[in-house]
Amino acid sequence: MIEKWNNRNIPFTVVDSAAEVKKKLINEFEVSTGLVFPTSVRMSLLTLNYKKLGQELSSMNKIIILKEKQHETAIQR
Repeated sequence: MIEKWNNRNIPFTVVDSAAEVKKKLINEFEVSTGLVFPTSVRMSLLTLNYKKLGQELSSMNKIIILKEKQHETAIQR
């Protein structure tokens, strides 16, 4: 099985410090949304793999945007 994969040209990315990259992603999210996660939430997010972390942050961002639109609509009425 391993030999089979060695014969393929599959691109991959080497991450020197996965924890630092995740922290940076979470910090960017906090800055862009104006939210500050409690330490417990931050630690829980850091346990996720990249794909799941991205999905979680994306879904949170969508919820924030929807709530802002609902609030704007309610104010206009």
